[in-house]
Amino acid sequence: MNTGFRSLHPLPCFLYFAGVMLLSMLLLHPLFLSTSLLLLIGLGFIYDTRARMVRTIVAAVVAGLVLLVVNPLFSHRGEHILFYMGEQPITLEAVMYGAIVSLSTVSLLLVFVSYQRVITSDKFLYLFSFLWPKGTLVTMMAMRFVPLLRRRLHSITQVQRTKGVSVLHGSMRKRARDGMLLLQVLLTWSLEEALQTADSMKARGYGLGPRSAYTRYCMRGRDLTAVCWVVLSGAICAAGRIYGYGHLTIYPTLEPVGLSAVEWLDYGLFVLFLGTPVWFEGKEWLRWHYWK
Repeated sequence: MNTGFRSLHPLPCFLYFAGVMLLSMLLLHPLFLSTSLLLLIGLGFIYDTRARMVRTIVAAVVAGLVLLVVNPLFSHRGEHILFYMGEQPITLEAVMYGAIVSLSTVSLLLVFVSYQRVITSDKFLYLFSFLWPKGTLVTMMAMRFVPLLRRRLHSITQVQRTKGVSVLHGSMRKRARDGMLLLQVLLTWSLEEALQTADSMKARGYGLGPRSAYTRYCMRGRDLTAVCWVVLSGAICAAGRIYGYGHLTIYPTLEPVGLSAVEWLDYGLFVLFLGTPVWFEGKEWLRWHYWK
């Protein structure tokens, strides 16, 4: 059920997630990125199931730890040497840079958890099909291809296992042969459905004229307010990066991590921008539980 932030017009929702992705790459400061990470985790638990979100967090944390460990091992720039590993110095600057890159990467990964729950395929098509119908369709098909193939491969594996075809048992040669058979069935199934889809779209006249939308989204007053707020607050946070706000200089010498008075204002606006979905979801929760 679409309530709260998901009930808004697709435009402010898409602009919000685009702004979060952009700011996660621009505002490379530990405080900004840590706040972004915590709020994105909270949004993930709001929009996704707890078990799936925990698995996603574990995978993202593992990827972040790899970046955190690898960067000091290969980069030895910096003036503050923490210790030596063999003959190679491990510097504070390299560790801090690895931590910032790790936080930024994990934040970008967690953005898509909430994005795919809010920006559904029909909303994405509604936003971009008029501008680029064929490209939008190809993008949507590519985005659904990986989970679709995983589900199909699981179904094929379950069926073929009853016939003794499995990649988990037998010699290496047998498992390789069975694996190629499973991939052959998967490829045949996918190509056959692709041809059927193309024939159906051609018969329905896709791309011959202006595309009609299955769902009509009306831009209401609160949607316009949300668009203005997301664009204005996100633009101010991004513009602050031009003046050095929200960015920690690491090389050649690590600057103090503390924020100036202006940077605290920029940080406050950044938190308000990130908390936009939380505001809508919280207001909806209060309405249902206390304003009945």
